[in-house]
Amino acid sequence: MTSRNRELPAAPAGLWDRPEMAHALEQRDMAAVLKIFQKWTGATQGQIATACGMPQSHISEIRNGKRQVMTLAVFERFASGLNIPRARLGLESDKTSPDTPPATSTTETLPTRRTVSLAIPAAAGLDMAPDTLVTAAARQSAAILERLGAATVDPLVLDQLADDVARLSLDYIAGPPEAVLADSIDTRTRVLAVLDQARRPAQIHDLYLIAGQLSGILAYGAIDLGKPGPAMTHARAALMCADLAGHTGLAVWARGTQSLIARFANRHRDALQYIHAGMALRPTGAGLARIVSGEAQCLAHLGDIPGTRAALAAAADASDHDTPPSDIETGLFTFPRAMQHYYAGGSLIWLPDSTGAADAEKAITTAITLFSTGPADQRFVTDEILAHVYLATARLLRGNIDGVTDALRPVLTIPPQQRVSWHRRRLDRIAALLDAPRYRTSTTAADLRHEIAAF
Repeated sequence: MTSRNRELPAAPAGLWDRPEMAHALEQRDMAAVLKIFQKWTGATQGQIATACGMPQSHISEIRNGKRQVMTLAVFERFASGLNIPRARLGLESDKTSPDTPPATSTTETLPTRRTVSLAIPAAAGLDMAPDTLVTAAARQSAAILERLGAATVDPLVLDQLADDVARLSLDYIAGPPEAVLADSIDTRTRVLAVLDQARRPAQIHDLYLIAGQLSGILAYGAIDLGKPGPAMTHARAALMCADLAGHTGLAVWARGTQSLIARFANRHRDALQYIHAGMALRPTGAGLARIVSGEAQCLAHLGDIPGTRAALAAAADASDHDTPPSDIETGLFTFPRAMQHYYAGGSLIWLPDSTGAADAEKAITTAITLFSTGPADQRFVTDEILAHVYLATARLLRGNIDGVTDALRPVLTIPPQQRVSWHRRRLDRIAALLDAPRYRTSTTAADLRHEIAAF
């Protein structure tokens, strides 16, 4: 024994192998472990607290079920303080503690629940903030579900992965892409691992669908970070997964995303071909509204005024027809009315006719209003910021430079982590327009050019 648990009564031989203790350890039920330990040793809560280096109040709360043990750090303390065989708690062997007795049960090597490793950082300890603890515990539970259900792909595992992708699709539209990318990569890795175990066709289809959605999120993340090459790779992966899952809605979405990536790379004729491929899938509802809105942007860049306006009319018509949402329409995979107006404004600012800028200002103003007053799960924050850039562009094209300053104020003050490649690219156009001869002597234009350069 270490000096820290010198005053702790010794555990009787065979205590850890007693059925009730073995079961409690297997379940990691530390309340039961403490009660059984006290029953057979007569140890007080104070002695246990001293041995484990924990406050006595924590020991009392754990014993009475008022505090749950979920971090490896705390399990480590109990194993060390009470001399519990580490394997009984699913902990790795401690090569630095030769006096720790090995587990005697012959079933320790079987893949039971006791071998599930909990992925909460040990450094978190007992003082983990409540929000962090809740998040860490949820990830731990997800790991348990996957470990225990991987061999047969338990429906609970599929439910958890579906919930994860829904959460990530909502998180993506609500904040900076960097905050979601690592989690999306990790989740897709987990999906692929489960997919290796799947045998039932229906479950395989579900997993391909989830993997496709995660690939779609990664495609958006790459393009928002200014990487069209990787973005297109992710979009192709999303399209292939959609095909394997037999999911037309995701396939249409992936084609629209391929077009978006091509537009970012100024390959508007290629972008239009991706739109045509999406239209060949006969989309309806929000999927149709998104794909024809993308068509309008392609045609506007190509100078096709009648085609642009026809596509925008088709998008408005699709948005006006209420159709049941598909099973993937959450967060990034939705196309609410605000996005339809946003795409319209983003198309009209490229038209060479005199009415384009005026119509663009109306459409974008409507989009900004809908973004700011609509449901939180339909608020595309990055696009809402870009809508202000489009509004400034429309006003500049109409000669309203004071209106440009007002429109850009919410953009130029956003934190650096919320800035994406689309913001910088469209601000560059405004800077170029401000460099026109008519604005050369304008102090307002000079100030705006300086602020845009600093952005």
